[in-house]
Amino acid sequence: MIDRNTRWYYLAAATIWLAVMAALIHSGTQTDYWMQRWMEPGEVQPYPIRAVAIFAVMSTVEIAVVTLIVRPWRWRRLWLRLLIAFALLLAWSLPLAMGAMHQSPVYGTHLLWLMLLVLSLFLALWSVSSITLWQVFQARRMATARN
Repeated sequence: MIDRNTRWYYLAAATIWLAVMAALIHSGTQTDYWMQRWMEPGEVQPYPIRAVAIFAVMSTVEIAVVTLIVRPWRWRRLWLRLLIAFALLLAWSLPLAMGAMHQSPVYGTHLLWLMLLVLSLFLALWSVSSITLWQVFQARRMATARN
């Protein structure tokens, strides 16, 4: 049985997925100025269906991987799961960031989404690690006070 916290977590992941899909679909309507340089004057740019579909699948996989790795409703070793997810997505986003120059708006939207996810994982890792260290220090202080 899924408890209430797990349900909220998956609902938040689904909401984020919908927002990312909307951003990717919208970015497909934006003008690609780099491609425009190579087109004939007055020619209309086609909607990049293939690029939107590829980045939508990539974003779906990224959200699924983070959702399955982190599982925040279990506090035990949450900092380790956050660290693994952060390192994995950081390693994935660096090559994508290096190829960002002169890319389409869909590529840029996906890269911005990915950087936001990496930043969020870093902030969550920092917060959870701070709380965990504080709990360890408190437990040690209480143990030494009893002796």
